[in-house]
Amino acid sequence: YAYVMKDMTKTFPGAQKAVLSNISLQFYQGAKIGIVGPNGAGKTTLLNLLLGRLQPTTGDLKTGTNIEVAWFDQMRSALDPDKPVWENIAGGKEFVTVGIGENAKQKHVMGYLQEFLFTPDRARTPVRALSGGERNRLLLARLFTRSFNVLVLDEPTNDLDIETLDVLEALLTAFTGTLLLVSHDRAFLDAVVSSTLVFEGKGVIREYVGGYTDWVRQRPAPVVVTAAPPKRIEVPG
Repeated sequence: YAYVMKDMTKTFPGAQKAVLSNISLQFYQGAKIGIVGPNGAGKTTLLNLLLGRLQPTTGDLKTGTNIEVAWFDQMRSALDPDKPVWENIAGGKEFVTVGIGENAKQKHVMGYLQEFLFTPDRARTPVRALSGGERNRLLLARLFTRSFNVLVLDEPTNDLDIETLDVLEALLTAFTGTLLLVSHDRAFLDAVVSSTLVFEGKGVIREYVGGYTDWVRQRPAPVVVTAAPPKRIEVPG
């Protein structure tokens, strides 16, 4: 497993209710897990608990052995605007290592950048001249040269263009490690994840097999409360 949560609760000081309430879940290595719920439900809190940035109020969290974590948001400030694209990837080297363990491969930096839609001319362009979409593709390219087996993505699709989304979807589909993906993008979740964690209110999280569409099909039907009709009152004559 990558993580095991047992009877875990998280309450912040001064809050009237728990963000997480008595949660027990197992995250197996290699699982691709989507995390959905309304804004403010606690999705980012859950990620911070798993990564050790927060501590549970009660309960236990166990982390698997040899866990190496990458968080996409950490990469956003890692680019040098004065250097060309290829130097931000390779640090001046011709080859990069992509993947870990038995899946590690050496790739020429220019060929690797073409996988992220950078032509050779564009790969020699200073980072400051890149569009927003190109900058995000560069961040992804840089991320996947790191050694990690757990990848955390918190709303990655919010500011990605269609081309970059396609690149990211292909990367995540081929990724053999554990993925924790917070997103409101239903189609993206359907394409990538193998199970979905849903914040269902009052600190409750439930896991469903499959993506967003699978959850919609499996979720309990809402309870419809029908008001009783008012009693007829006879008014005397």
